[in-house]
Amino acid sequence: MDSLAANRLAIPRRVDPQAASFDASVVAALLAGGDSRTRVDDASGTNKYLCPPQPDGAIDCFASCTASPIAADGFARVALAFEDIVGAASPRGRAARLGRQRRDLASRLLRYFMATGLAEAILCPSGTDALLTAALLMAAERPGRHITAILPCAAETGTGVPLAAAGRRFDGPQIGTLVNDSAFTTVEIALRDEAGLPRSESELNDAYAAAVAAAAGRAVVYLTHGTKTGLVAPTLPPAGADVIVDACQARIAPATVAAYLGRGWPVVVTGSKFFGGPAFSGAVLFPVARRDRRGHWTLPSAGHVCTETPIAPGLDPVALGTALRWTAAMSVMDAFAPRADAMAPLLRGAADVISEGFARLPDIEPVAGRPPRGAGWADLPSIFTFAIRDPDDRSRKLTMGELRPLYQRLARQGVLLGQPVDLGGFGGLRIAIGARDMVEDADESRFATLFGALGAALTVPRAQW
Repeated sequence: MDSLAANRLAIPRRVDPQAASFDASVVAALLAGGDSRTRVDDASGTNKYLCPPQPDGAIDCFASCTASPIAADGFARVALAFEDIVGAASPRGRAARLGRQRRDLASRLLRYFMATGLAEAILCPSGTDALLTAALLMAAERPGRHITAILPCAAETGTGVPLAAAGRRFDGPQIGTLVNDSAFTTVEIALRDEAGLPRSESELNDAYAAAVAAAAGRAVVYLTHGTKTGLVAPTLPPAGADVIVDACQARIAPATVAAYLGRGWPVVVTGSKFFGGPAFSGAVLFPVARRDRRGHWTLPSAGHVCTETPIAPGLDPVALGTALRWTAAMSVMDAFAPRADAMAPLLRGAADVISEGFARLPDIEPVAGRPPRGAGWADLPSIFTFAIRDPDDRSRKLTMGELRPLYQRLARQGVLLGQPVDLGGFGGLRIAIGARDMVEDADESRFATLFGALGAALTVPRAQW
């Protein structure tokens, strides 16, 4: 029995697991309202992150810092939610059921992050959409006021993030265009030095403070609580600056989110990184106190362009796809929440196994990330970045572009890593431990498969990657 057929058996019996047309409809709904990043290539059957749109138990996924294939349980829950929504007798009924599903997801999201009563949860198609929404909400507080957005360089956050922070469309034919007439400037801060090492906290805090002091108009600092390589910056936002917390990796304790919200800082999270939901799903947790100070709160259009035909009359593709992707992520959140306090030992054990694996491969050089900051799971590193020395010139490390063929080769063999990132003069690949790994208590054989495939690939000439 192939892996896809085996996973389909997880769908409850009242949904026919052999109904290929139903599965195709579920997949279409799951991807609805996404952008170019979620589009599935006809030839490969995967999106740009090499993830298939349906469960595939043959993939060993270490890519929760980038994107993950949907899990079998998540797909089962999505199928049931989709069946319920489209099963309504009228377009109005379908829209009402979708609205109920979205409100339930928002409520559960607030409960997980200890934010009930502190914030509104605004569901968005992706984390980048959510950052754009947060930027527009901040701009709407003081119409006409110029904003300088101060954030990490795109290499640590994503190519679309600076555009979103500048109130611009980050995907599609109108990429780079302003969503509304707000005036933005962006300042990007390098989080690593020329050797690829993280800059010290004090140095980074000083860099953000200098940027705020020199900012035109209103300064908005993006406190990034978890970059692509797990860094947090700034640890001390400058006084006098507004703050948006970019916690899109979601490698953050709920109490920390609640503390940020208590300071009046909007927090942006996703279900598609740490929680391993399918690409992509985002949310803005916008402080209620901030809304009340304004007296009137209106959600601005985030400029997400969707030209898709609705899956069924009465259903907005963006709203439907967002709800279904969050439904899959929520299945992991529900399982993780009651076990979170006991997860630190498992994460420390994984870190030890990964360190030992690196040590056995002389061509690999670990890249420093965020050090442990406490005893809880969210205080420990869960993204492990590594560089690879050029076999033809061991004095240099391979660049991001040179690593991509290796990343693709491993994916073809069923080992999915976090995609290559640019660390300055060289690139890095990433091993990420996500909530799904911890909930499933994945055994160490997965790491043996990973390092076996990596070691074998490194014996092959680069031209054959």
